[in-house]
Amino acid sequence: MLKTFLGVLWMIVMAAPTKAQLPAGLSQNELRHRLQKSKPDSNRILLLQRLGSTYLQEEYNDVRSSMIDTAIDIFKQGSRLSDSLQLKRFWKECRLLEGDAHLAKMETAAGISIFSEIAAIYHAEGDTLREGQAWLRLAQQMSWEQPYFVTIQVYYDKAIQLFQQVRYSKGEAAARVSMADYLFSANKFNEAEKELLQAIDLHHQTGSTKVSLIYLSLSQINRYRGAYEKSLLYARKSVDNAVRYHDTAIVDAYYGELALVLDELNRCEESSQWYRKALTIRIARNFDRYNLYKTAGLLIRQLVKLNKGREALALTDSMVAMNPPKALFEKALVMQNYANCYEGLKLYPQAEQYYNSMATYYRKAPLNAEVVFVGNLDIGRFYLQRGQFAKAHTYLDSALAYGGARLVDQRELHHMLFAADSALGNYTAAIKDLQQYQLLNDSIYNERKSRQIEELTIQYETDKKEQNIRLLEKETRLQHTELAKEKSTRRWILGVALLLIIIVALLVNYARLKQRTNSKLQVQQLQIEKKNDTLEHLVEEKEWLVREIHHRVKNNFQIVMALLRTQSAYLQGEEAIQAVAESRQRIQAMSLVHQKLYQSDNLSAIHMADYIHELIDCLKDSFSTGNSIQFNLQIDAVKLDIAHCIPLGLILNEAITNAIKYAFPDKQEGTIDVSLKRGAQDHFTLIIKDNGVGLPASFDSANQSSMGMKMMRGLSGDLDGRLQVNNNNGTEIRLDFVSEA
Repeated sequence: MLKTFLGVLWMIVMAAPTKAQLPAGLSQNELRHRLQKSKPDSNRILLLQRLGSTYLQEEYNDVRSSMIDTAIDIFKQGSRLSDSLQLKRFWKECRLLEGDAHLAKMETAAGISIFSEIAAIYHAEGDTLREGQAWLRLAQQMSWEQPYFVTIQVYYDKAIQLFQQVRYSKGEAAARVSMADYLFSANKFNEAEKELLQAIDLHHQTGSTKVSLIYLSLSQINRYRGAYEKSLLYARKSVDNAVRYHDTAIVDAYYGELALVLDELNRCEESSQWYRKALTIRIARNFDRYNLYKTAGLLIRQLVKLNKGREALALTDSMVAMNPPKALFEKALVMQNYANCYEGLKLYPQAEQYYNSMATYYRKAPLNAEVVFVGNLDIGRFYLQRGQFAKAHTYLDSALAYGGARLVDQRELHHMLFAADSALGNYTAAIKDLQQYQLLNDSIYNERKSRQIEELTIQYETDKKEQNIRLLEKETRLQHTELAKEKSTRRWILGVALLLIIIVALLVNYARLKQRTNSKLQVQQLQIEKKNDTLEHLVEEKEWLVREIHHRVKNNFQIVMALLRTQSAYLQGEEAIQAVAESRQRIQAMSLVHQKLYQSDNLSAIHMADYIHELIDCLKDSFSTGNSIQFNLQIDAVKLDIAHCIPLGLILNEAITNAIKYAFPDKQEGTIDVSLKRGAQDHFTLIIKDNGVGLPASFDSANQSSMGMKMMRGLSGDLDGRLQVNNNNGTEIRLDFVSEA
């Protein structure tokens, strides 16, 4: 029923605060990232605890067992670190989390052993409160299936007795609410209701007003045993209490319970409104897909009843588009929702197809018994209404194999079995089904009659108790008022005298303190002004030196270029002259970088649009292209540091030089496109493309041994970039790289 809510909410209420806190809602990746950067201290232990808990919360995962094994390994790391740091409190919590994981994996003996060990330590230390919390946590985390019913009851009783010893009413109330949930799962409805009413009394004694969760549990108990009027009363109380006292942590559950009760009362319009509210909140809070599909499925049933099949189908499509199903159980629920939609639209072949898919997934998925029961009941009802009695009987038999369903659902199941057996001629079985149906019908009637008598008795005792409480509270208030008046008078006289003395002392002290403070501030102000002057002078010197360095580097490059130009005049071979010219152009590309740096206000980055325009102008002048080759530049307004500018400049120089020299033979006219675009997350793309003759069909850039290709590949590697050379109506060179511009 509410085991998940209780296991989380009550442990949060009862857990002792820790010195270090982590932000809520951190993902597994975020936790692992923080863990890698953490030091071996208490904060790392908290990170390990939180990370392991995220794996335990993967309740509806197809690989649940491996998830739990991962959690156990993480908790063991936390235990070892806590032990090495001698942090006993953290070690105990890591061990308890490890126990939670073993219990979740159905390794009950191992889980009980760990919890018993920690409880014994708390007992030896005399920490009765935490000993009680350990036994309560064990009872909550254990599987509530046979054969552990008696054992679980013992653990709950231990926790309640220990809380009573230390007069911890809040803990006792939490234990009784959790035990009521356990009794409910065992179909002990009356005992569960008594525990919940006692928990409400404990809350009232402590002045606590947040009892919405208890009203929710009372509503569920009465709904399951067919007392819908009483269930509706408690469901409305849970919603009203949550709104009035801002107890909205699980307000979607309160809305959902009220919708379920109205659903049982066949008040479809009201029920659909509350289902819609619950679904909206769960979508906003990023609930897991299982709960989203399940809530949407309940709303879809109401829409179908209201003849709004198209709206139901649109809702299903939107839910699947927003949160596509991944695990088997999620796919089963989606198939069930689609089947209900198409059945409501009277598109029976499609409905049958989805029902069959649902049944296939249900056979494979690790879903709880009640969900599978409802699924088999749905498909059995579908085939029964279509007159396919043999198929209907198969699925109704499957539903019969699951226990724990509500009495009204069991009654409907046996009524459908009676109809199927009668149609198939199984009259002996049909008579048994009819007898079981009548027995359940009588049980529901007798249960309701007994509850009416019990409710009248409880109502009388409650009214009498509330009247006595009001009288006692009135007398207590009168006594407190008289005492308060006497104490107030004495305190007022003493307070005024003391206040005058304090004011005089503070004024004197303030005057002295202000005088001393002003003197210190004047001295500090002078020191700060001197330091600021010194720092400003140093910054100016540094900027001048950096600018001078870039200037001198640029001049040195110019000298080298002049030397190469002079040397080329003495060379005879055309290949040597061309090599020197290419070297001079490469040096020119690097020289431009340093020229832009010392001419710019920013000494660490260059505006790429200006740089590329000037580089291309130099190349055009160098090759005397005139108007035969047009350049189209599309450069985003970005600045890059020198580590990226120089490799980019050399790659641009090499690519454009090759295009001018080889793309347009016999001085053909052509166009060279150069673009530098900034993408998402600091990704950049540089493209140099011409519309010339292109590359030979056998060209393979990876196997080229020319100096230009080697240099471009090496420079792209320096940028951690990806270089591509393609034939695309000409030659296209593309470089993708990343830079924090």
